[in-house]
Amino acid sequence: MRILSNDELLRHEATSLRDVASRTRWYVQAFPDLGDGESRKVQMAVLHAWIRNRYPVNLQFMSNYVATVVTAVGMAAASVTAGAVAALFATDTGGSARAPWWLFPTATWAAVCLSALIVTRNDMRRLVSLFRRLGLRGTIWRVTHPQIAYWFVPCIVLSTVVVTAAASWLTIATALSASKGQQLITAATGVFGAILGLQAGRWVRVVERLLSRRFRQPHRPRPLDAVLVALMAATAACFQRQARWWDPRSIKIIRNRLAVAIEAAGDTATVRRRTSLMEVAARRQARQFHAALAELIRRHDRAITQVRTAQEYEAITASLRRGVLALAAGDLAALMQHSAAEPPTSRAARILRRTGSSLVLAAFAVVIPLLPGVDGATGGGVRVLLLMTAALALTPASDGASGSIRSALERSLFTKGTA
Repeated sequence: MRILSNDELLRHEATSLRDVASRTRWYVQAFPDLGDGESRKVQMAVLHAWIRNRYPVNLQFMSNYVATVVTAVGMAAASVTAGAVAALFATDTGGSARAPWWLFPTATWAAVCLSALIVTRNDMRRLVSLFRRLGLRGTIWRVTHPQIAYWFVPCIVLSTVVVTAAASWLTIATALSASKGQQLITAATGVFGAILGLQAGRWVRVVERLLSRRFRQPHRPRPLDAVLVALMAATAACFQRQARWWDPRSIKIIRNRLAVAIEAAGDTATVRRRTSLMEVAARRQARQFHAALAELIRRHDRAITQVRTAQEYEAITASLRRGVLALAAGDLAALMQHSAAEPPTSRAARILRRTGSSLVLAAFAVVIPLLPGVDGATGGGVRVLLLMTAALALTPASDGASGSIRSALERSLFTKGTA
């Protein structure tokens, strides 16, 4: 089964390259003081970096489809795990009406699917608009087409909508006949699933990047190609919106572009492919350089949030222009002259910093129920609360969302003890 035919893949490749060329011409307008020759050099440097760093269309399609499936499977597994933990605790809530064991995984999965649909609402609008243009016959032809690119996205969206409706109906109909304690646990698992589903797009992008880096041609990109393209896009956005520099929407767009540049600056994948695991010093030096570059761009991001006058905004734009010119010319000394030294951080230290709080919470979840004087119901409630909090600490959810889940869990877990 093919993604697209060869002719269609070539057509998509040509369209993508034309789009890249037009974008670079638009980006170079952010340098009005350059002459024609210098402007042409910058444009060609960005264009070549973009072409070297871009992924083929077939790899873009495949990585997106695989990332979508992997994310869906992972979230389904997380929903089943959270539901199983909630079902184990629900056996101690008592009550004459016992809910079936599948209620809690179903509630979690319904919330996950509903949140994912909310996150992808703009894509769904475009899909509905496409089907309206195609009509009934065109829609049927597209859905039944043998090539994956035609039917994958519509089928995924349609199946998500159907599963959301069915799981939500089962959850509501079953939870209404359950005891109050089990209803509270169902609500807590639903909130957990909602937070998990809101991160669906982020996890799809993470898996997609991992797959793209794994299967891309290793000799094509250079270490700073992605940084040059992303920083050029941020500079162009900053220049084009200088007439409305005070508008929060303009600041948000610029910060989104800078966030891409920060992520690209901290990526050392190209250097890692050039070195072996035993070359620790070379990899450490690369991490320090890329960390310093990411911090330099991050300072511009912080500055754009604090901008108070048009002069400050123009100074930030001029600084970004100088960075793009230095990257295009390969002048790393000029690029890094205002960078601050970054302390070396090992990968083990970064992993420990990311997971340290979750490990401590998991350890307490094991130890506290075993302490003398802690009864079984209270110990079980503490264990579930700490394990859920440990899981939330690993997700990129906000503090407000995490606090909402913890408060819901506390109400559901300790209802019996306070009754």
